[in-house]
Amino acid sequence: MNILFCISQIDYADHIALAYLSAVAKQRGHSTFLCILAHDDLSSRVMETQADVVAYATNIQGFDEMVAAHKRARAQRNFVSIMGGPHVTFNPDTFAEAGVDAYCIGEGEYAFRDFLDRVAAGQSYDDVPNLITRAGRNPVRALIADLDEIPFPDRDLTLANTYLANTEKKTFYATRGCPFGCAYCCNDIYNAMYRGKGKILRRFGVDRILSEIEYVKARYRTEFVKFGDDLFAMHADDWLAEFAEAYPRRIGLPFNCYLRFDTVDEELLRLLKQAGCWSVHLSVDSASKHVRDDVLKRRMRNVDIVERLRMIHDAGINTWVNFMLAAPDSSLEDDLASIDIGRRGRVTYVSYSTTVPMRGTSLYDYADSRGLIDRDHHTSDMNGCMERSSLTCFSEKDKDIRYNIYLLGAIAAALPKPLAAPVMGAIRHLPPNRLFRAIRQKYYRHNIEHRIFKLS
Repeated sequence: MNILFCISQIDYADHIALAYLSAVAKQRGHSTFLCILAHDDLSSRVMETQADVVAYATNIQGFDEMVAAHKRARAQRNFVSIMGGPHVTFNPDTFAEAGVDAYCIGEGEYAFRDFLDRVAAGQSYDDVPNLITRAGRNPVRALIADLDEIPFPDRDLTLANTYLANTEKKTFYATRGCPFGCAYCCNDIYNAMYRGKGKILRRFGVDRILSEIEYVKARYRTEFVKFGDDLFAMHADDWLAEFAEAYPRRIGLPFNCYLRFDTVDEELLRLLKQAGCWSVHLSVDSASKHVRDDVLKRRMRNVDIVERLRMIHDAGINTWVNFMLAAPDSSLEDDLASIDIGRRGRVTYVSYSTTVPMRGTSLYDYADSRGLIDRDHHTSDMNGCMERSSLTCFSEKDKDIRYNIYLLGAIAAALPKPLAAPVMGAIRHLPPNRLFRAIRQKYYRHNIEHRIFKLS
């Protein structure tokens, strides 16, 4: 069969889920193709590829546009359709609205394999685990215990057909799952859905992930590696020791990964540095312990944040640290204190995002139960992370100051306190404006490209 994968857009990394599903389809003898709605017409691609199955991958954004494109394409050619991804997994009640033949919930490789087998054989797929069909919703199967048994992701589908083939940075995933349940994150919902169905945090073998990087490096421009895992490493263990020995020998490229600052210790940093780690990405989220623990549910150990950040700096690893502005229960002084934490922690780049409670998360329920959300105007749109807060608990002046922290806080954190005084004055007393936005964009780009990702 001909399988056409459809996504809304390609941003800064190729779509790893599609790469895995394409590999599964090819393993079953099918041909796969790609449609990117940002610049492709789905109806035309369906006809060009003579698609038998169209598989849609939905993220938090773009669902309505994808549904509209699907309905137009369906009028041109009869095909079987399936939709998966975060939007589907966390909003299964939208199945009827989507107008597709099946939804795939959760981890998709084996569900997609079984779905394709049934379609190819002309059999019903109504009872396939993880699927929602017009016949009803099936329970999810157990999580894949041994990730190495999954075929290599089909990077040729997602790289050869996009501009990412020629970009310096390539993204890889050494793990799946996150054992934590932060209130703002979809992992909280995901983990509840899979409770009792296997270990949440799983790793690929070191040889497997390095072989995948070698494959991409041999075929596509690759000068920097980003590990996009929610949590690359928690402790210095045998896996990390093996990785630290093999990665510089087989790959030899600088890399970036995600850590939790409360699990960082000197041995973990030593192994990362030995492997060639150039930078790490961490989230402190709030200067307020109450907000971190009771509102955002970060469940972090009680450690000295500044001390841990300095420990990473002293290990010779650059740091990208994020704070969430305008979280429920946070004070203006909490958000301003994040600048001082970044300065004292010698953080390479302090980044900010405005808190957007996403529907379905416990943070949304927390904010909604306290009347902080205007239901008529609230959208679970991640673009809101780059805008003024929409929560009703803050004054307009408060929102302006917090948004100015988003725009100028990184610069203030990078300067000695006396030199930062004019920037702090602008943050507190001037309205957000185009100049601030332009400064933020230029400073962000410089830091991300040269100090975090080491791009030429």
